[in-house]
Amino acid sequence: MPKPPSESLAETCFDLAVLQGIALTRVNLEKSTFHKVNFGIKVRWQVSLFLATVVLASLAGCFLGAGSLLATGLLTTSSLPYGVSVLLSLCITLFSSIRKNFVLGTIIGIGALLPLLLLSITLPSQTGRLDMSVPFFLGSGAIVLVSISIEIATLSVILLRVSLNSLVIATVSTFLPMLAVTIISVPIAKVMPIVIVTIAISWHLSRKALTCSPGGLWRLQAVIAIVTRRGNSFKGANLTDVDFTGATLKFCDLREANLTRTRFYQVKALDYARLDNTYLANSHIRQLVVTLNGQSQNFDGLNLEGVNLQDANLPGANLQDASFIGTNLNNANLRNADLSRAILKQAQLDGTDMTGAILTGACIEDWGITGNTKLEDVQCDYVFMRLETKDNPNRLRKPDNWGETFAEGEFADFIKPYVDTLDLYHSQDIDPRAISIALKNLSTNHPEQQLRFVALERRGNNGLNLRFTTAPGADKSELSHEYFTDYARIKKEFPIAVQLQLAERDAEIRTLKDTIEQFIETGTHQSKIQAETIQIIKGELFVTQNKGINIRSGGGNIGDISGLVGGDGVVNLGTISGNVTNTLNQLPDSSETDEPNIKELLTQLQQLIENDSDLSEPDKTDLLEQVQALAEAKQTEEPAKKEGLTRKARKMFEATLSSLPQTASIVEACSKLLPMILKGLGLPA
Repeated sequence: MPKPPSESLAETCFDLAVLQGIALTRVNLEKSTFHKVNFGIKVRWQVSLFLATVVLASLAGCFLGAGSLLATGLLTTSSLPYGVSVLLSLCITLFSSIRKNFVLGTIIGIGALLPLLLLSITLPSQTGRLDMSVPFFLGSGAIVLVSISIEIATLSVILLRVSLNSLVIATVSTFLPMLAVTIISVPIAKVMPIVIVTIAISWHLSRKALTCSPGGLWRLQAVIAIVTRRGNSFKGANLTDVDFTGATLKFCDLREANLTRTRFYQVKALDYARLDNTYLANSHIRQLVVTLNGQSQNFDGLNLEGVNLQDANLPGANLQDASFIGTNLNNANLRNADLSRAILKQAQLDGTDMTGAILTGACIEDWGITGNTKLEDVQCDYVFMRLETKDNPNRLRKPDNWGETFAEGEFADFIKPYVDTLDLYHSQDIDPRAISIALKNLSTNHPEQQLRFVALERRGNNGLNLRFTTAPGADKSELSHEYFTDYARIKKEFPIAVQLQLAERDAEIRTLKDTIEQFIETGTHQSKIQAETIQIIKGELFVTQNKGINIRSGGGNIGDISGLVGGDGVVNLGTISGNVTNTLNQLPDSSETDEPNIKELLTQLQQLIENDSDLSEPDKTDLLEQVQALAEAKQTEEPAKKEGLTRKARKMFEATLSSLPQTASIVEACSKLLPMILKGLGLPA
């Protein structure tokens, strides 16, 4: 884990300075500026690197000379076939080194000589003939020595080119001593072809690394790791909102640094900085932050968290027609960026500053904006809510009328209801009963999160999304994890019969289940059900006292269902009726005021519920529980608790009675009794 900054130089101006070998490890440099600062290494370190490289190049010459001698030593009349085999294996090694790497090339080359070793083991040696194992070992030695020579020469060229910034000096200072040592060591005429090929391959590999080609990038990174040991160190530093505009960041160590919203516009030599484990390690991202031009480019799935794509002197980054599918743009600076026609499907934008950005024609399907996303002054004529596919070309343009556009500031108002919501997305195996039970448990377990239903949405062919708003600061990740864990448990552990009983037992669960089932059956033409169409919920997920659902089973049969909504055990009609009677008996027999006699009214309501033939037994149990809650509300002296009990009871009555005909006797009776009861409780009817 990175250590916190040890000292602070926040908001310091270093503009136009020349900094060489400065250690700013774990320093807080937040909001400091380094405009056109030239970072580099000290001259004595350059001299040391030069001398070390000349020594390495001379060593490469020794290896090359020895390897060449071994390779050509068998080219005599008696051992010509073996010498040719060794040279062929060496050619294979050199070719593989170009295509892959020297380690793999060496292994392949030695592998090509294995038949000689196998023949030497299986066939008896003949007098006057060379033992076949000798060519194998001589050839293997030649391959290893030449391969090492190539790698040392390649790294030497890269090291001098990077440290001295001159390819000519790097080439001469490497290959001249290498060639000189080789000439001194062996007869040059005999090994000249091998020497020329070796130097050519080393040159090719060094150029490949210096141009950041994938195959040679590791060599460049190894050299940079060596040179930056005496360069400028920002390792572990806090570079939040630091401005490096126009600076030369050559040989800077940025490992473990906090690069949140760090500006790298027009930075030079960023390829020669040490960037391990930062977003700058990706060359595609480096180019973007330096040029601010990502037009028509693909950034799908990349981690761009905290990138700064704004320049104070420019309108903003050019990101027209760019693709950011699933891209992490959290806490990024996209102020004034031109995202016209960009694809932001499932892009993560928590804490992203998009003030003044242009979003006209952008696709915002399932984009991850939150309450922390800044959308002030966004310029947008229209957006698309879905990415066009072969099976579904409809992109769901908003506004729907192609002749209309958003007025100034209207897009922010349009998107606001979808900001900072808890989205519970089901892609397959949708079980409405399990969904309803899991939702009820979630809202009951977290009343402080104020879960409020927003919409039920269809996603794709079979997907279903339930959208809720939450209390500010709610941990949506934790809520989502708890919900889906509970949902999976219910589907796995609860038999269908138990789910049915739970759904029938609780009016809220039953109604939400029916709504989801109806929604699924409506077909693809209906894409969303708004909260107000679900009467039982009425804008919020209404809950009663739920202490969890537990199942104990014996012998494969359901032995007990405990913790049903409303109590700790299985509550049948007779039990709840007795509980209601006991609670009502605790109320005073008569009222000394002009208020209605609550005890008489609730007793009358209890009898109506128990005797009504239109109500099912689960409905009767639900309503009797609410009669008991109203009696408890009368007994409590806490206004908030009284109001909560009454509000929940009233909603439960409305939900249950809404499924009955208006002419039903219980409906007519409750329409008269409930207002009187509410008045008796001192609450508005």
